[in-house]
Amino acid sequence: AEMARVLADNNHVPLHRLSLLVHSVSIMHKSLDSMPEDENWKALTRNSANLRVYIMAFDVKSDDMLRILKPSIPLERIHFDSYITCVSGAVVDLITRQYDKFLTHFILMNDVIDMSGFPDLSDNRNEDPLVLLAWRCKRLSLLAVHGYTVWAHNLIAIARLRGSNLKVLEVTEESIDFDQGELADQ
Repeated sequence: AEMARVLADNNHVPLHRLSLLVHSVSIMHKSLDSMPEDENWKALTRNSANLRVYIMAFDVKSDDMLRILKPSIPLERIHFDSYITCVSGAVVDLITRQYDKFLTHFILMNDVIDMSGFPDLSDNRNEDPLVLLAWRCKRLSLLAVHGYTVWAHNLIAIARLRGSNLKVLEVTEESIDFDQGELADQ
């Protein structure tokens, strides 16, 4: 928060890019209480109107991400990489709602070795969070998903929603799953 206040001062050259690394180890040793609040981000973007933020989150719990992601962050790129924890559909939903104006890159990687299968962000809901992300985030040009279940029909929906604006759609073969009805039809 203090860094955001200093950078928001008018006597600084406006920022264009801010890259933030959030790691579970640093969260264990430091409180999230010193993270910038929404007012800090608003002040920073007033002085740096073209500011875009890139967040890399390594093994950060979804509850912690929900505390970090403030509405006024001009988030352009986010990269989740997990060995222990998994990103929740609630975090993807929040990103979809809050950052639809700027988000261009969304990378979701899960290296958790679990023999019961990959986590499914949709949690048996009608709407898949990744489809909603593709629908709402009109600037989305890169979507990479590794180690999470992506249903084949949702993958097709994502590609159709973003069309040629989606320059990279990267999903590991092991992540793609099919409904039993779809398998019977093929």
